Amino acid sequence: MSAFLELLGSESQGAESWHLVLFDQLHEQLLPEGIHPKETGLLFIETTWKTRQLPYHKQKLALLLSNQRNFALEMKRKGFIVRYEFSTESYANVLQSLSPQLGSISVTEPAEYGIRTAFDSIDDAIIETLPNRGWMTTKADFIEAVGDKPPWRMDKFYRYIRKNKNILVDENKKPVGGDWSYDSENRLPWDGAVELPTLPTFKPNAVTEEVVRMIEQKFSHHPGVLNIATLPSTVEHAQALWDWAKSSVMFWFGPYEDAMTTEHTTLFHTTVSSLLNLNRLQATTVVHEAIALDIPLNSKEGFVRQIIGWREFVRHVHTLTDGFQSEIPEDAAFIRPGAGWEGDWAQPRSTQNVLEARHPLPKAFWGEKSGMLCLDSAVEQVVNTGYTHHIPRLMVLANIGTLLGVNPRELTDWFWAMFTDAYDWVVEPNVLAMGTYAVGEVMTTKPYVCGTPYIKKMGDYCGDCSLHHKKSCPISDMYWDFLEVNKDHFSKNHRMFMPMRSLAKRDSSKVEKSRKVVEYVRKQLDEGLALQPAELEKLKS
Repeated sequence: MSAFLELLGSESQGAESWHLVLFDQLHEQLLPEGIHPKETGLLFIETTWKTRQLPYHKQKLALLLSNQRNFALEMKRKGFIVRYEFSTESYANVLQSLSPQLGSISVTEPAEYGIRTAFDSIDDAIIETLPNRGWMTTKADFIEAVGDKPPWRMDKFYRYIRKNKNILVDENKKPVGGDWSYDSENRLPWDGAVELPTLPTFKPNAVTEEVVRMIEQKFSHHPGVLNIATLPSTVEHAQALWDWAKSSVMFWFGPYEDAMTTEHTTLFHTTVSSLLNLNRLQATTVVHEAIALDIPLNSKEGFVRQIIGWREFVRHVHTLTDGFQSEIPEDAAFIRPGAGWEGDWAQPRSTQNVLEARHPLPKAFWGEKSGMLCLDSAVEQVVNTGYTHHIPRLMVLANIGTLLGVNPRELTDWFWAMFTDAYDWVVEPNVLAMGTYAVGEVMTTKPYVCGTPYIKKMGDYCGDCSLHHKKSCPISDMYWDFLEVNKDHFSKNHRMFMPMRSLAKRDSSKVEKSRKVVEYVRKQLDEGLALQPAELEKLKS
């Protein structure tokens, strides 16, 4: 018999009412206020419908399912009646089929747009939606801070929440230390000046081992490497990861938060985002415990900004824009299901694409070597772990995809599938809005793109790359070509004044060379071939 089912037992009767616990609501704080274990049973749904939506990384599937099953058992040990349903149908369909037997079912408001809108279509007599108490801020907070219509800016929201909730402010609501942001102190490239942390591992229980075996057997067609030793799957594991983060990396997080290196997979990033987004850890708890640490102020503020300034902010933006839905559906021919990973995946929903980028996602994002060490290293880390920190995500992966004119929906779906912390409410703002500028100025003032110099400055990729950073690296040519292609769009953007001014000074021969470099890069990567230094040098000369 299954280890999980044996521990769960067969008793699932006696509850007067039922509450659905979604896969990303794995904390008691998200249960209904005043819930009584002997009166309200907990309903869990594990469905292969979810795994058919995108080619989710095997580590992500293991993280989600092992935590859901372990949380169900943790709640059973606390006296709750637990009913665990296995299905092939959508969550909404499962609820509708159970309703005649269970009556009205409550659910904490889903974070994911797709699930939330599906539940909205179900009769109120079947499902009752309760407020989600896992967030630090409310919709009212957001509107009070930045209004109910775009454009919205993170910094204004961040300052308002800091003041409103007394976070790192003094008695006069002024920022502790005198500055709202210490970004200027948090831009060191990796210099080897301090010892790098040893990453934590976790001892799996029988339930987690069973999930891993199941995924390797039934979902072997999904991408990614599954490493059970790095899989936090219980409440004790979640606390152990956060304890490790507080003691091993938070001190140096600030100075090196933008650094990139091939020496270490995570540097001084806490890696708690996956557990925060499953609600195994609570944002309020980690923020206040981080503030209480004896660490430099720039590290405290940098961490707080990640949680409040971005995590909370992008969630509200995503909600108020209905997931950046496009009023004019894009031609489906330009968007491949599953971002091009072989298999039968759900059709992507149509989202905005203001720059009309339509190139397919290159095979290099799925692991074929491109010859660009920055890209290949970042992809390899994602394939092996389901994670890389925010600068490789933004300034390598999203940057290169954007410069190549990759369809933003395909790039977003790749991020969504491959990162263990990615759900629609967080990945779409970060990729569609910030990474690719696909939604225009809704939440950012300019595209986050760069040429070779920034990547060379902040990372150590260039030294061992087969492409010389001046002679054969194509990234700067891709950058100038991107600006040239989109110059009409950026001509009136004040934040783009300097690069557009420099673009205007480029002579026609340089413009043509950059165009040919991009055409060559696209052709090679589309075919799964590495870039050749000699060919690039010839095109650039």
